Amino acid sequence: MREPSKRVSGEVDAIDKEVRRRLELAAAIGLDPQKLWPSYFGRSPCSAFELDAYLHEALALPAIERGPAAVKNASAEQRARPVEQRGMNPERGGPGGPRKPDKEDALAALGAAGKSLLSPERAEAERLKSLHETDLLFTGPEETYDRVVAAAWKFFGVGAASLSLIAEDAQFFKSAVGPLREETPRIIALCTETVEQNAMLVINDTLADDRFAANPLVIGEPYIRFYAGYPLHGPRGWNIGTLCVIDQEPRTFSQSDQQVLRTLSAVVQKDIDART
Repeated sequence: MREPSKRVSGEVDAIDKEVRRRLELAAAIGLDPQKLWPSYFGRSPCSAFELDAYLHEALALPAIERGPAAVKNASAEQRARPVEQRGMNPERGGPGGPRKPDKEDALAALGAAGKSLLSPERAEAERLKSLHETDLLFTGPEETYDRVVAAAWKFFGVGAASLSLIAEDAQFFKSAVGPLREETPRIIALCTETVEQNAMLVINDTLADDRFAANPLVIGEPYIRFYAGYPLHGPRGWNIGTLCVIDQEPRTFSQSDQQVLRTLSAVVQKDIDART
């Protein structure tokens, strides 16, 4: 198979960098990055999945748009835009103007989709900001969440169920049923792993999982042997907590069970979205 020339490879890299630069620009001026995608690739608007995949370098640029012509067309389009849309309004920069926002300010505006482009410290700061914007933390119990958590506890027949929130140093419960501490150090909370991996986490037997076998919450109260949690997100897609169920005995968690947990989480997520 013929290898691409260095010239072609360099052109591809240049386009990739230009796309990222434009996404940063879109964020800096408050433009939805998804709206910028079709003008660049000449296709229908991208989905949130496609944008997230591209930002995480899991999606390549369409081959039809690669090459000098794509760069030329993109540059012409950029020049044709009003000055304000090119991120050069008087309030943000230009000769003699105020300091421009730094690169991470622009990337942060992409929300959780730009997480991999941020420093860990900035990403966590943005996540905590999202959490506080929901007004869920330290605001007392709410019937909507209590009802969903109780339903999960009863349906799965587990020892405990909760809506957990992962704050800076600790895990707090917005709602809980069962023998759970009111506050848990974040570093040992199983829900921290769910938030970080951004996907449902199912642990059929914690003692058989090297990540959790020595966890204080496993070998001590509440003696967690089974865990299933689904991530919940706040504004801009940042994961802020979970809906989870735990038990003191190992157990299976079927695809049907997982779908029920997703559905219950969707009810909670809908309410979080409505309040933000």
